[in-house]
Amino acid sequence: LPFQCQWQELEDLFSKAGTVIRADVAHGYDKRSKGYGFVLFATLDDARNAIAMFEGQDYNGRSLRVHYDR
Repeated sequence: LPFQCQWQELEDLFSKAGTVIRADVAHGYDKRSKGYGFVLFATLDDARNAIAMFEGQDYNGRSLRVHYDR
């Protein structure tokens, strides 16, 4: 994710793929973005749709990697 991306922007982006329950951007101890985040979808189909829609896409100059959390 772009380092200036906030959780609201992440939620707005991924809501195009389905119903977002929660979106978070990871921050370091200094409160700066680490450049990645997590999105929880209402259904597995919504998550699959997000992967299909956004994996490898450019977003504000950064390439998105979208996958299931381990």
